[in-house]
Amino acid sequence: VSLAPLSLAISLNGSDDYIARLGDNFRYVLKYKNNSDFSIENVSLRARVTGEILELGTARTEGVFNSLTNTFSWSVADDPRLASVAPGEEGSISFDIKLKSTFPIKRLSDKNYLVKVTAEAESPTVPAGTAASKTVSVTNLETKVSGVLSLDAKGYYRDAPSGILNAGPFPMRVNQPTQLTIHWGLTNYATDVSGVVVSGFLLSGAKWTGVVKSNISAAPTYNSASNEVSWKIDKIQATKGVISQPVEAIFQIEVTPAINQVGKTIELLSDSKVQAQDNFTGVTLSDIDEDLDTNLPDDTTLSGVDKKVQP
Repeated sequence: VSLAPLSLAISLNGSDDYIARLGDNFRYVLKYKNNSDFSIENVSLRARVTGEILELGTARTEGVFNSLTNTFSWSVADDPRLASVAPGEEGSISFDIKLKSTFPIKRLSDKNYLVKVTAEAESPTVPAGTAASKTVSVTNLETKVSGVLSLDAKGYYRDAPSGILNAGPFPMRVNQPTQLTIHWGLTNYATDVSGVVVSGFLLSGAKWTGVVKSNISAAPTYNSASNEVSWKIDKIQATKGVISQPVEAIFQIEVTPAINQVGKTIELLSDSKVQAQDNFTGVTLSDIDEDLDTNLPDDTTLSGVDKKVQP
């Protein structure tokens, strides 16, 4: 099978299988080559982009961008090299565009975002002995955008909405146990994910009381040997927490301050981490939320209350 007289290839950020992320800067490169033994004259190039995740106002090119058709184009007027491409000669042109910084999710079906480019090279020069009126080469590139899985860790003393009653004094007092609740919330944006694992370590001698709640079948468990709390979830659907309520788990801990902690806040839980497999792109998604202590900023009922340990 002989090569086409004029070939065209497209790459994104130096790759033909790039996996995109929100806010990415895209640089597309179109490479053309004359595979024939004659010069190809007056080459024109076009590239049409589609994808609702594109920030079209960021389009940049040395050619022309038509925002009615979302098409980049180049001719001899834009690049003199296109006037005549000699046998075996090759060249390239590029254009830039950015992705939006947030997913435009409005419905449950808004998932698995793609960016597609259809590129075409054309010339009125045709091989001798053919009936064709022009030489054309077409190529396509489809790029997947990975999802985002967000973890939110919160701590509460008064937690009536959860149905869990925390006992003990607050402000906390030396040698007196106080119970608190930790909430882990997961928001999954644009792709289905699987193999989800959330984890964190209890600190400062905090104890696991065994009181646990979850709005799904899976609930957190505790490893007493390592003080690690983990929450394993088989699968979370896209848009969970965006269109519907986040996936949430709650567990209760108990802390008894020591005398050397008077006047201090107490660390309760290390950084909370989540990892999962993006089922659309195959990449690993992760997020981290900062450690929790007895400042408990999410418990608005404690506004104005001294958060430090009392004698």
